[in-house]
Amino acid sequence: MSDVIRACVDRVIPTARRMEAQALAEAENPDNLIPPGEPAPLSGAVDTRKLWKVGRVLNVAFVDGIPAVQQKVADIALTWTEFANIGLDFGDNPNAEIRISFAQPGSWSYIGVDALLIEPPNPTMNFGWLTPATNDEEYQRVVLHEFGHALGMIHEHQNPANEIPWNREAVLDYYMGPPNNWAKHQVESNIFQAYARQHTKYTDFDLLSIMRYPIPREHLADPAWGAGHDVEWQNYQLSEVDKQFIAECYPFDE
Repeated sequence: MSDVIRACVDRVIPTARRMEAQALAEAENPDNLIPPGEPAPLSGAVDTRKLWKVGRVLNVAFVDGIPAVQQKVADIALTWTEFANIGLDFGDNPNAEIRISFAQPGSWSYIGVDALLIEPPNPTMNFGWLTPATNDEEYQRVVLHEFGHALGMIHEHQNPANEIPWNREAVLDYYMGPPNNWAKHQVESNIFQAYARQHTKYTDFDLLSIMRYPIPREHLADPAWGAGHDVEWQNYQLSEVDKQFIAECYPFDE
């Protein structure tokens, strides 16, 4: 695989604020309630503790950026609303639930209602490499992916149903080098660590999901895994499973 992987990094709420985050999540959507005594989680799938209220209209605002780039982001993000009973209202509300920056390094988003814990004007989502010169496929890939996170979706390779035979040393070497330059613990939490089954709504592993990272063959202990699929390459659109799955999370009949 010759293309460099520019990867999204999960934004995780600090341990000291997780109880506060859970209280906000339950106030937003009672279905986010964790039963008493149930263990906290390790961190097409969603974190079932972080979903917005079905039918909610989320305010979205840009804290910086070029108008032409902002418009492309907005146009692509609205794709999710065709399949999920949730709205995205782009405007200039300084207290918007989703606040987007282009000024910080990398591409990232807080997951679902975790965004409520981030005080304005701090961003809850960032697109560090999108410019007017970025090609349309990259816009599609990155914007759909990050807004998937904003709706509560997790990385597909962290789906509890995945059985990816990772070549751990190759993966560590790759992501700890440029352009990502991650620390070892970031590779562990963003690549290898699967979400707990009891806190995750998930389907069978979906190779076509917009939430999947590309997986170079050299990152696999068994290079034949995923035969018949372009696992090395990016996905640029919502898969049919993505569409069906987000519709189940935010159904139109409620």
